[in-house]
Amino acid sequence: MSVPDEPKVLVPLAVLEGESLAPALVEALSGVPVELVGYHEIPEQTAPGQARMQFEERMQSELADLVAMFEEAGGRVETRMVFTHEPKQTFERVAVEESCDAVLLNNPATEIADVLVPLRGEVNVERVIALVAGVLEATGADVTLYHVAESDDEREAGQELVNRAREALVESGIAADRIAEEIVVSETPIKTLVATAGEADLVVMGESKPSVRELFFGEVSEQVSTQSVTPALVVRRLPAVETDSDAEKDESADEEATGESD
Repeated sequence: MSVPDEPKVLVPLAVLEGESLAPALVEALSGVPVELVGYHEIPEQTAPGQARMQFEERMQSELADLVAMFEEAGGRVETRMVFTHEPKQTFERVAVEESCDAVLLNNPATEIADVLVPLRGEVNVERVIALVAGVLEATGADVTLYHVAESDDEREAGQELVNRAREALVESGIAADRIAEEIVVSETPIKTLVATAGEADLVVMGESKPSVRELFFGEVSEQVSTQSVTPALVVRRLPAVETDSDAEKDESADEEATGESD
């Protein structure tokens, strides 16, 4: 199993509403490029340009503080301000434009010591492992490669998947004693996964469908993040399926500004 280099992470934050990023997550993301999107959802009757004129200076200040946190941790971050009526469509468009491999579903974190990696089939495994390796290199965390089989007959296939992921992590330089494995059998895999995710500090998992937008409307990864209150890095499945017309329509409705840190 080959491991792609340098996965990029999209981090959307409603900074004007007070949403921020825990220092532990900043450290965990310091080993990979980050596209930090400060966004503000505006009412239908408000023009994006009007909102930008009103809030741009304040948002710039909030993003500058976050950029300083990343730079202090040794991270690489680019920023974008977005004033939009449709945040979820905007996230998807930005993810495509910036070739982001994963999206952070933000939740509080005091430390990143245990990373849970649920593995389901072959979906995104190489890209998931590449991101996990980046997180582990930036932290002292251990990782558990986790698979929920729906029957005993599926256990062997799950073990093979976990074995391949372990080999890829070791090949990428992660010490074998930092990698644990767990295979469980459950007739309610999502419920079991949510319960296990709640005991981890961070979940890294693949998206089972190719739309970032779907992450925010009930995808398995979203359920894990919201029900377990654990932050999650969800690795996109490529290629994206967003249509050109959707992207053009969404872009025309937003007001944006970008920035980059060294």
